[in-house]
Amino acid sequence: MKLEKLIADELQSMFLEDRLPGLKEEYVNSITRELRLGIVTLPELIRKDPLLKPNISDAKNRVLLKDYY
Repeated sequence: MKLEKLIADELQSMFLEDRLPGLKEEYVNSITRELRLGIVTLPELIRKDPLLKPNISDAKNRVLLKDYY
């Protein structure tokens, strides 16, 4: 599975856990959908919205930890 899809899933989980303060559900749904469908890559998403970089980094770390354990 592509990293974008895993991170999209993790971002959705983080939203449900209230770990994405200030982000609206519609926005999270939109960006995760674009990641899953390959409409946007992670670097493109970060360029489009630089404020997402810490959230994407957190999601990536969570994905890597899950994969490790």
